[in-house]
Amino acid sequence: MMGAVVDHSSENRMTASAVAACMAPLLLRPLLAGECGLEDESDISGDNAAQLLAAAAAANSAQAIITTLLEDYGKIFEVFIFSMIYV
Repeated sequence: MMGAVVDHSSENRMTASAVAACMAPLLLRPLLAGECGLEDESDISGDNAAQLLAAAAAANSAQAIITTLLEDYGKIFEVFIFSMIYV
């Protein structure tokens, strides 16, 4: 589905990066929560700057993962399918 949206980016302006920004929080929520330490509510220091920086870094990493999967889908899964056939 995401690939179909990206395939029509000239009409809908949804590039791989834009689709990744929308879908990464949904697809990689455990990654984001774990990297940001969202389960740990013991730190009530009042200054959440470190947690905000961690959340931004995790969101950027998640977006990069999804963008790479969208842009290199053919290469990634062609190799996977090829290796499955000849194993």
